[in-house]
Formats: sequence, C-alpha cells, structure tokens
Amino acid sequence: MKAAVLHGTQEVVYEDIERTEPAAGEVVVKVHYTGVCGSDVPRVLQGRVHFFPLVLGHEFSGRIVAVGDGVSSDLVGRRVAGVPLQPCMECEDCLEGDYSLCGHYGFVGSRSQGSMAEYVTLPEKNVVFLGDDVPDLDGAFFEPASVAIHGIELAHFKEGATAAVVGCGTIGILCAQALSGYGASNVVATVRSAPKAAAARAAGVTKLADTLEEDWLDQVLALNDGRRFDYVFDTAGTPETILDSFELAANKARVMFIGTPSRDVAFTAKQWETINRKELTVGGSWMSYSKPWPGVEWDIVNRFFNQGIMRVVPEMLDTVYNLSDTSDAFERYAKRDVEGKILIDSWEEH
Repeated sequence: MKAAVLHGTQEVVYEDIERTEPAAGEVVVKVHYTGVCGSDVPRVLQGRVHFFPLVLGHEFSGRIVAVGDGVSSDLVGRRVAGVPLQPCMECEDCLEGDYSLCGHYGFVGSRSQGSMAEYVTLPEKNVVFLGDDVPDLDGAFFEPASVAIHGIELAHFKEGATAAVVGCGTIGILCAQALSGYGASNVVATVRSAPKAAAARAAGVTKLADTLEEDWLDQVLALNDGRRFDYVFDTAGTPETILDSFELAANKARVMFIGTPSRDVAFTAKQWETINRKELTVGGSWMSYSKPWPGVEWDIVNRFFNQGIMRVVPEMLDTVYNLSDTSDAFERYAKRDVEGKILIDSWEEH
C-alpha cells in the first residue's frame, strides 16, 4: 500500500509499504481523510518521535474493508472514525476508567503506524461508527472534537451558565459549538487572527473579540452583559491565552486548560493571586477518554455531529492534500503559513 512515511527529521517519503493484516479482534480501515494535528508538526520538523520509520496520523475517517478473527464480517463497509489511544486496560488509572492517564499506552500514529496511508489496522474497539448524515470529512474531526468535549465534561458544565472560549483554532471552534449543545446561555470566544475569526463566524461562533486589540477585555465583557464568565476554556495553551483565561473568569468560576503549552509561562504574584481572590477552580484536560471505553466524549461527539450542533465548514480548512503530497503539507508548517486545518486525502487525486 502507499503511505507517507517519516524516515527522519523533515523527511517524509511517499512510498510502498506492506499492509498489516488484521489479527484477532482487529479491523483494517481504508483511510479517507486524516487531519494534521499540531502534535504531528514537531514530530516532522524536529524529529520528536519514538522511532523511525513512522507513519503519522491519528485524526482519521474511512471505511472498514477487512476484519480479523472474532470480529463480525457485517462490519465490512461501515464508515468509521478512528479512536487512536490504546490503553493497557490493566493499570490503576485504566481500572478507574481514566484511560487518558495510562502510563503504558499505545497510540496510533505515534507509538504504532498511523493513518497517513491507504490503510490502517487497529483494534475493533478503536473505531466509532459514523451516522448516515455525517460526511467522512467531518469524521476526521471526531478526535479533536472529543478533546473539546473531554474538557467540558471535566469542568462539570452546568446548563444555563456562561462560557468563554480562549483561542479559535480547530478545537476552540468545536468547543464553542459544543457548548451550545450543553445549553450555555452565552458563549464568547477570543481570537488573534482574521482568518480564524472568519472561520469561527462561518462555523456559527458569532460572538468574538480580538485579543490583539487594546480594548479586547472591554469587548469581551460587553458581549456578556459586562460580566465575567462562569466557565473559561483555554484551547490554545499559549502564555497569553493562559493569562487571559484568569482575567476572563468570574468569581467562583471554573477554568479548564485544554490546549497543550509549548512555551514557558511566567506569572506575577498579583496574577497568581487572582486564583485565590476569585476562589477559582482550575483544571487540566488531557486527551478524550473515560469509561465505558472509549468514553461519553465520543458518544456526545457522534450525537452532536449527527444533530448538526457540531459541524465542519469550508472556512475551517486550509488545504486538502493528496496522500502523495503529504511532504508539501509539512513544508507549509515549516514556513508558518498555515491557517486552519490541513487534511490528507488517501482516496483519490484532486
């Protein structure tokens, strides 16, 4: 089969590799779309991988084309989204249902071969079935969507509350969409670029403020009747958005950090004191899993996409590349000129 294989730092090669046949309990998925995750970028540009050669890709959709022993042949032909985590199911965290915290896990596209290929083989329990009204392209967004839902679930969001979403990348937009499904009375998002603002508006996130503007805080509060927010979700993880999140939080608010930091963050004593004075509840969110496996997050994502609460619009996409052009996609990241999600299409040439 054809695959985009990472052989070394910034060395992505489109080549033939052997397709892994399914073992007992496994399925083979003919991959349609794979989303390039932010975590894939340092793997390619900086060589931050567990081994070479490696096929990247863990945000994907496709169709089951073969099954191993113990798996019903009725599943052949079913459209699916991939669930990339492969927890050990034996450690203390797994036994508690905290699969995201497993210390002995596998992961498609990181610790095993991924979906930037024509086919990917994985356990049957690592796929979820797409509804008839959910396109394959949207299915490739199930994994980042479940990350947003995991953060909302961990925050114990209450219907009727107000929420600020800090950052409007893919997960930020999906988080803002999902909050409407949770019954938020008001959702306001912050953004730092015009293309991301346009994508958010097209996706139905209409209350936006640009944090690069001097009066950004006044803009945000004006969109919430002059009040700070009951819940704040940081989906970007930058030093700026982390500090902004505490500023936006109301007294007794819950602040949930979903975005993964990539730079050090420094707090003044006064900034840290905000947590004390407001009596904030601060939490972190990692990946997207809970019991029963793979978790309520994936059930909610499936339901919200089927209901149209969560959806992908063209403005959220940067470019859809053919599998053969995967190296070109990562060259774009090296040049820092990507706005929106890049997808890899393994099915056909454009």
